[in-house]
Amino acid sequence: MSKLCQTVKDTPVNAFLLSFGLAAILLCLFCSRASAADNLVTNPGFESGTTGWYGTGCNFTTSTTVFHSGSRSGYAYSRTNTWSSIRQSMLGKMEAGKTYYISGWMKLEGASSGNINVTVIKTDGSGTSYTWVASTTGYDNQWTKLEGYYTVNVTGTLTELAIYFEGPAAGVNYYLDDVNVVDAGGWEEEANARIEQIRKRNAQITVVNQFGSPVAGVEVDINQVKHQFAFGSCINYRVLSDANYASFFKDHFEWAVMENESKWYSNEYTQGNVTYTTADNIYNWCAANEITMRGHCIYWEVESAVQDWIKNLAYAPLPATSPLRTAVENRMNSAVNHFKGKFVHWDVDNEMLHGSFYKDRLGDAIHPWMFQAAHAIDPNCKLFVNDYSVVSGGETEAYKAQIQDLIDNNAPVQGIGAQCHMGAIEPLTVYSRLESLADMNLPIWCTEYDFAAADENVRADGLEKFYRTAFSHPSVEGILMWGFWENSHWRDDCHIVNADWTLNEAGRRFEALMNEWTTNDANISDSAGKVNFKGFHGSYEITLTVPGVITKTSTIELEPGQTTAEYTLVLDCGLTWDLNSDCHVNIIDLDSFANGWLTSYDFVDFASFGSSWGM
Repeated sequence: MSKLCQTVKDTPVNAFLLSFGLAAILLCLFCSRASAADNLVTNPGFESGTTGWYGTGCNFTTSTTVFHSGSRSGYAYSRTNTWSSIRQSMLGKMEAGKTYYISGWMKLEGASSGNINVTVIKTDGSGTSYTWVASTTGYDNQWTKLEGYYTVNVTGTLTELAIYFEGPAAGVNYYLDDVNVVDAGGWEEEANARIEQIRKRNAQITVVNQFGSPVAGVEVDINQVKHQFAFGSCINYRVLSDANYASFFKDHFEWAVMENESKWYSNEYTQGNVTYTTADNIYNWCAANEITMRGHCIYWEVESAVQDWIKNLAYAPLPATSPLRTAVENRMNSAVNHFKGKFVHWDVDNEMLHGSFYKDRLGDAIHPWMFQAAHAIDPNCKLFVNDYSVVSGGETEAYKAQIQDLIDNNAPVQGIGAQCHMGAIEPLTVYSRLESLADMNLPIWCTEYDFAAADENVRADGLEKFYRTAFSHPSVEGILMWGFWENSHWRDDCHIVNADWTLNEAGRRFEALMNEWTTNDANISDSAGKVNFKGFHGSYEITLTVPGVITKTSTIELEPGQTTAEYTLVLDCGLTWDLNSDCHVNIIDLDSFANGWLTSYDFVDFASFGSSWGM
C-alpha cells in the first residue's frame, strides 16, 4: 500500500521580496481607491478653515474645541430657518449621469435632539429641485452620520449644484465634519481587491519521497472543502423531517443558528416546563454533518418577545432577590450549561438597543451580569451583542455607545452581531457602517441577513452587493442568512430557493459567489517537487496522483498570514521497481537495473521489471 504523511510549516519568504510584494499590493489598492473613490469635497474636515464652504441663512465659522476628527469642524450658528446651513458647490465636480455616495457627521448645539438632513440643490433647464439624500435624528451629546446616494440627472444646462446640511429648528446651532462625496462606481473592483488581499494566501506544496528528495511529475489536485469565513443560515425543525430542506442546507452552508428553537420561549414556554428536545435534535443533525452552531439567544430584551409568565413575575432592582431575578438566573444556568461545548457563540441578550424589559425591572447592572454569568459557565464560548438597524439603518453610533458602556462595566463582550435585515443595499453605505463598527476592535458577524425584493433579479443584485461588500471587510468573520426557502421564511420575497426547491436568480447568484470564493486547482510538481497556488483561507484536501498510484493527504489548513504557507507531503509510492524512489518506473530505473543485472538480478527479475514498465 502507498503511504503518505504530511508536515506543515509556516516560514517567511525572502524579506525583501515580501516587503516589495506587500508594498506593490498596497500601492495597487491605493491607486484603485484613488481612481474610483476620490473625495470630491474641498476641505472636507474644515482643517483649512472655511475654505470651499459658505453659509446660507446663518453665520458660519469653524470650531477648534468640538470636532469629529482632526482638529476642527464647521460651525453654523444664528440659524434663522430649518434650511439655514453650511454648503459647498459641486459644479464641475459631480458629473451628469453618475451616482455619488454622500456622507457627513453632524452634532447639535441648543437642542438635545432634532431632525437633520443632507440635501442636494440643483438648477438646470427644468428648474430648481431639492433632494434629501439622507435624513435622521441628530443629538447634542454625540455625532451622527448622514449618508446616502444621489444621481445627477440633468435637463438642459446645469447652472447650480450644491450639497448642504440642514434640518434642526431655527436657533439650533450645529457642527459639521468629515464630509464625503465619492463616485459610487468602482465599488466592486475595490471590494474584489480587498478580498484578494485579506481572504487569500499564497501557498506552496513540496512533494518529496521517503528519503526527502523532491518528486517531479506528480499531479497535485487542490480542493477546498471548508471555508474559514463562516457562510451559514438559520435552521429550524424542518431539517428533521424534510429531506429537501436537509439536503440543501448540508450542501450550501457550513454554519447554522437555530431560528427559534434555542430561545427561552421555545425552551420554557410555561414556567418550570423546560425542554430542549427539538433543539438537541437539530444540534445532533448539525454535528453529524460537521456544521458549526451559534447560539441564539439566552434572553430577548424586547418585551413583545417575552413569555407572559415572565411578565407576570414580581420584580425588584438588583441586588434584591425576586421571582424574576430567580427566573433569569435559572435560564442562564439551564441554557448555557445545556449547550456548553456545543455552541461556539451565544447572542446573550438580543436587541438591547430596541428593548429594555429586563433592564427596566432588574436595573442597569443586569446586562453586564448576563455576560459575566455566561462567561463564567462557558468561558470557551464567544459572547455577542446582536441587534438590527446598525448596518441596515443609521443606529450604528448608538450601538457602539451601548457596546462601550457594557465593556466599561466589565461585560466580556467578544463579538458584534449585526442583523442586516436589509431594505436597500448600497455597497458604500454598508461598508462605511461596517468600518464604523470596526472601531470597537471586535469581530463582526452579519448574523441575520435577508433582503426583500419581489423581482428576483433585484434580490440577486442586492445579495451580491451585500455579500461581496461584507466579505471584503477585514473585521467581518461570517454571514448567516435568516432563512433560504420560500415556504420557511419570516419575510416575503427574501428567499433564494422557491417553494418547489428550484433556485431563483438570488439562489443562483449565491451559488456563483460560493464557487468564486472556493479554491480548486490542479498542477504538476516541478523538478523541485513544488506546486504553488493562492487560495482562500480554509480546509483543503490534497490528492496526489502518480502513474499507477493515487493517494490522499489528510486535510491541510490554510490559515491567514502574510508569508507563503509551506506544506511538505512525503510520498512513498511502494513500487517494487521504482529503484530511485521517484514514483516512476522508467528508463532511469532501467539504467540502474542494467548496472546491477549481472551481479544482483536474474531473468525472473527482468520479467518482473518489464511488467512494471511505464507504470
